[in-house]
Amino acid sequence: MIIHASPGMQQCAEMLHAAIEAPLRALGVAQVEIVARGSPSAGQYWVGYRLAPGMQRSQRELTEQVKLSFPGSLSCQLLSVVPAERLPETDPIVIQEQRRLRRPTFGMIAFFGAIALIPIGWVGWMMFGARGDLIVTAPLRGAGTAEARFVSMGDELGLWASLDGRGTGSPGSKTLRQILPVRYDIEVIHDGKPLHTLSVETQRNRPNQKLFCTISPNCEVYLEDLPKLPPGPVLLRVKGTPHASVTSVKDMSLLVRKGTFF
Repeated sequence: MIIHASPGMQQCAEMLHAAIEAPLRALGVAQVEIVARGSPSAGQYWVGYRLAPGMQRSQRELTEQVKLSFPGSLSCQLLSVVPAERLPETDPIVIQEQRRLRRPTFGMIAFFGAIALIPIGWVGWMMFGARGDLIVTAPLRGAGTAEARFVSMGDELGLWASLDGRGTGSPGSKTLRQILPVRYDIEVIHDGKPLHTLSVETQRNRPNQKLFCTISPNCEVYLEDLPKLPPGPVLLRVKGTPHASVTSVKDMSLLVRKGTFF
């Protein structure tokens, strides 16, 4: 086990290592190295890997496996999966010098101050536009089923939930408490043939939580990437089930948007 952790992050890094080591080894990773910084409530994790001789795996494939295996009990502000040679510097003297060089200059302060003066409405438009164009909606106004049809062009697509409702409260981080807890069971049918079956929870710890709210709890939350689809007609059959703590629902529609936000 190779871990480089800042004070207070050793135990979190060990938990992460224990959760991801076996799944990564099953994909041909010979060595896992972790750099952990920040604090337990806002951890920053870099996972470095070295593949066994003769093994070939894409960085995206390994990243997806780490995200799937990431312990739900850990709070993550940043998660990066890279070849071990690209891990950030761990030498304390070098880190201190890097921090000194990153201290803001007057020019940087002036620049970011100018950025802050951009009209709020324009910034909001840019942020919401960055979610990607809406492809299709499976409308749900409460527990039940819905269908959505579209034609795949082979592009990357993301699943989002449009949420507006009330509940009796839920545990978790401040961000998670803003999200209406709903489960979606999704059947993906391509050109008349079943292709994928997905089960997604809105209230799940994710390394990068993508959440947009006008006035909470009216929020739109990213769920996960839709598996890559070949070109052709696609039918989504969606079953939405609110958690027992939900007392009222105005909207819990499932959305498909082009691309991903982060």
